[in-house]
Amino acid sequence: MYRRNLVAVGLWCAVTFSMNVIAKDIAIYRWLDENNVVHYSQQQPQNVDYTQLTTVSSFQAKEKVPPGTTNKPTLDEQMSQYEKEKAEVFAKNAEIAKKNCKAAQLNQQMLNSFDKVMMTDADGTNRAMSDKEKKAQLVITKKQISMYCTTDSNDNN
Repeated sequence: MYRRNLVAVGLWCAVTFSMNVIAKDIAIYRWLDENNVVHYSQQQPQNVDYTQLTTVSSFQAKEKVPPGTTNKPTLDEQMSQYEKEKAEVFAKNAEIAKKNCKAAQLNQQMLNSFDKVMMTDADGTNRAMSDKEKKAQLVITKKQISMYCTTDSNDNN
């Protein structure tokens, strides 16, 4: 008895799992009878005009992920991504610092080279800087140079 049940279960599993493979190859027949009633069947009708339809399988199984697992990156992958992003940020910051260094050096050169330095006020009018304004601007420019001009920035100039 146990053996019969085992065979029946095995046969049921084989039929069930093979249905997906077989189902896409089944022909379906459609026809109208004398009362204009539409009929569908898997058996080819005799002595009747019919249309043969075929099934199209558009199902595509996704990769099965075992329970308890996720597609999250590993800690090593996360750290690698972090280091890559960090290097990109440092490279961008270095480029900005290099540009700021160059601008500060040019400002310092201009402030030291000319007795009269013109500036534009907030209202858009041009005027000469006073000696006090020029000295204050030189202090600011020297702070910018010390902040932006590292040995790496100076090597690239």
